Amino acid sequence: MFNTLKKTSLALLVASTAFISLSCNKDDPEADKMGNWYRAGIPSFGGSARSRAVSFVIGNKGYIGTGLTNETVQRVKDFWSYDATTKIWSQVAPFEGSGRNDAVAFVVSGKAYVGLGFDGVTTVDGGYKKDFYQYDPTANKWTKKADFAGGTRQYATAFVTADKGYVGLGWNGSGYYQDFYEYNAQTDKWTERATFTGGKRRGALAFTVGGKAYVGFGQTNSGSGTETKDLYSFDPAGNSGTGAWTRMEANTNDDFEPRSNALSLVINDKAYIVGGNARSDTWEYTPGTNTWTEVAEFEGGQRAFAAGFAIGNTGYLGTGGSIVDDFWAFDPAVAKNDDDNL
Repeated sequence: MFNTLKKTSLALLVASTAFISLSCNKDDPEADKMGNWYRAGIPSFGGSARSRAVSFVIGNKGYIGTGLTNETVQRVKDFWSYDATTKIWSQVAPFEGSGRNDAVAFVVSGKAYVGLGFDGVTTVDGGYKKDFYQYDPTANKWTKKADFAGGTRQYATAFVTADKGYVGLGWNGSGYYQDFYEYNAQTDKWTERATFTGGKRRGALAFTVGGKAYVGFGQTNSGSGTETKDLYSFDPAGNSGTGAWTRMEANTNDDFEPRSNALSLVINDKAYIVGGNARSDTWEYTPGTNTWTEVAEFEGGQRAFAAGFAIGNTGYLGTGGSIVDDFWAFDPAVAKNDDDNL
């Protein structure tokens, strides 16, 4: 009798535990997704709250600077570095150009190149910029470089492959672009390369994995700025050295929505696409198999115009949206933990 009751109680306990587990998974759609966004032990951005800043990474340090600290008039030029080992923000030399939002950046041979954007001085080229500057972290110094050959613009896109910087797309207040230019840091010269075959657009994103660059998403020139979810790879050696674009197979998951002004992070040969206009989801892209997997949702809410970078096995995202100074870390290899995002 006692053994029968004991077995019955054990069976009920197991059933109850399974029911609770199933109920929790049903109530939390994030429960089965990998990846964890967290703030515990991560300091807020070292500068003032902002949006539309620019970011890059050199070695073990990430950099965030420029941007809007007021939605109407305040464009800044300060820059801050984040040491992933000490978890400390330090202010570095301010950007040499005018304060601006929506600039682009890329890194070649340990030096960053920052340019383009909008500075609000509408009496000069409508406020749209074409200047570029090099940042040397060793000397903590900015140096003026050749102006972008494609003319003034904001909402452009930049990437690096084969030790060359590439900048293109965007708009100048009256029209969208679909061109791309290659920058040679050794000669300080820009050369026009193959036109982006995805059409004119702004607010696209780019990333490089395994030496191959990818560009996609953004707002197209059709209608009132239709958002897209297409993706293209770029081979700089194609077409006799002018470059070749190849459209990748689309993400057909019904939960994946078109987006613009999103952030990309590259961790362990995979790209992570985060947020965008009215978006907070995170998607993992594996170039080797051209597959997409939804991972843990960004826990800071819907976020466009964020700044961020990846250092080692961790991604970082901060600022953006409606002008904030929060800063988050992302570990794609672990499960979600709701107790470390305070």
